[in-house]
Amino acid sequence: METKTEQPAVDVSTAPNGQIAARPRGLNRLTGRIWLPPGAILRPKGGALSVPEFRWFWYGSIVSNVGSWMQMVAMGWLILELTNSPFYLGLIGLVRAVPALSITLIGGVVADRVDRRGLLIVTQSAAGVLAVILGVLDFSGVITIGQLLAIAFVSSVVMAFDNPARQALVPDLVGTENVASAIGLNSAAWNSAAIIGPSIAGVLVAAISTAGAFFLNGVSYFAVVYALWKIRPRPPRPRGPQSMFQNLRAGLSFIRQDRRIWGLIVILTVPTFFGRPYTQMMPIFAQNVLHVGAGGYGVLMAATGVGALAGALMVGKLGASSKKGYYLLILTAIFGVSLFGFALSRWFIPSLLVLVVTGGAATLFMSLTNTLLQLNVPEEMRGRVMSVYTLVPMGMMPLGSMAIGTVGDVAGVPLTVAVGAVLILCFTLVAFRLFPAVRRMP
Repeated sequence: METKTEQPAVDVSTAPNGQIAARPRGLNRLTGRIWLPPGAILRPKGGALSVPEFRWFWYGSIVSNVGSWMQMVAMGWLILELTNSPFYLGLIGLVRAVPALSITLIGGVVADRVDRRGLLIVTQSAAGVLAVILGVLDFSGVITIGQLLAIAFVSSVVMAFDNPARQALVPDLVGTENVASAIGLNSAAWNSAAIIGPSIAGVLVAAISTAGAFFLNGVSYFAVVYALWKIRPRPPRPRGPQSMFQNLRAGLSFIRQDRRIWGLIVILTVPTFFGRPYTQMMPIFAQNVLHVGAGGYGVLMAATGVGALAGALMVGKLGASSKKGYYLLILTAIFGVSLFGFALSRWFIPSLLVLVVTGGAATLFMSLTNTLLQLNVPEEMRGRVMSVYTLVPMGMMPLGSMAIGTVGDVAGVPLTVAVGAVLILCFTLVAFRLFPAVRRMP
């Protein structure tokens, strides 16, 4: 282990099993002990990449995320080809929302009761198999909208267990001192892939077919599975005498009683429902509003990714700020303003520029919410709280997609997205007064 001359930011001791136990100074007892594998280093200046296991996980995530974005773009375009309807673009969001809303909380309880690494190996492998099945059906020419809906449903069931475990695993790997750094890096991995994946998918869809994107996504999951195999299993957490239902009830009670945690969840929910489904409607903007085709669709999604990557690179700096709660609300307002501008635009280049701002603001308010939750939740509750955090984009975003798609079929998608942006702005003004505890969060 590297020796440092400055005063360490954590108290370090060796447990009987030979692992390192680190308790960050200044945190209360609810934070608990964070068990790290031998050789892990908590270095605030070095950041999360100073931890070898996180590096492997991060590299694997980059590869897998590129594949996920390729499939997202290809699936949206395939639905449009099969149905030519915003309704079905929204319907597939609803299908994804059902298991997200009904199972994700259970996934959070499971993440608090089992080895998170082992759970992720299972879920990532299953997601890879589903992507390959989708590719086979598409390549053979027998794909139907019903099959797409079924695969989307099963994939959402898998992600209901995957996402809480993935979020809760981060502090296990890097320690509390590097949480903001790790969240920023994970966000950068996702959003840099949002530039590469849609660009590749746009070329593949235009030149070959959507099936190629599905096959490549299936292969990309092996990168994460390999990285997870290299992570040392963590010591089992004590379960206590409570049943899974009692664990779930205790987690929900904790969230509701803590005004800061409850406020963060509410502030995340509103823009996620009314605003973030704009990405699901992007094929409509590309085909019917901006008239740029599949290649332009990929570029539009990539522009969102450029902004999101820029936002991800700022997470570490804002995560160290003493005004994180205040910045969270400001970024929510910026997201609403930029989304309103995109909905009104009828020109390709201005739309790209506005999407950069929209993607950056969305990433920053999501990442700041994640950081504030991770730093203010005790370890034994982390899986359950983060399951609620992941439930919002997994559940509310698809429900919002269904609502925007349904209303957009009648009133037009651009107008519907613009109304959603105005609602986000109005909510932000209310939230400044309604959640002072969040606004003052350091």
